Amino acid sequence: MTKLRLYLTINYAFSAFSGITMFLFSEQLNQIFYLSDPLLFPIIGANLLVFAVFVFYVTGWQIGKPGLVKLISLLDAGWVVGSVFLLLFGPFGISPAGLWIIGIVAVWIGFLGYKQYSNL
Repeated sequence: MTKLRLYLTINYAFSAFSGITMFLFSEQLNQIFYLSDPLLFPIIGANLLVFAVFVFYVTGWQIGKPGLVKLISLLDAGWVVGSVFLLLFGPFGISPAGLWIIGIVAVWIGFLGYKQYSNL
């Protein structure tokens, strides 16, 4: 259970950090990604913060419930699938730097999801 707790902790810390970054630096992120919607990154950031709180809760008080850990891993997998869609089809004209960031984060989230699931 120790390794599971470690990967869940990394997941909620990374999600919270990413969510806060999206709130505080949404204009800069829009420039890096070549996007112009001022609400895009704050909305994604808010969802990441909600997710981080959920993962924090599961890590601290519900870690013995495999269904919740599986749900977290499933949500991570959904993030990866969405990222792959963006990388393959590029529907929003995202910059090359933005695509690299999306790809790196997708690999990281996929790794965390796998490690969480495999350490149940």
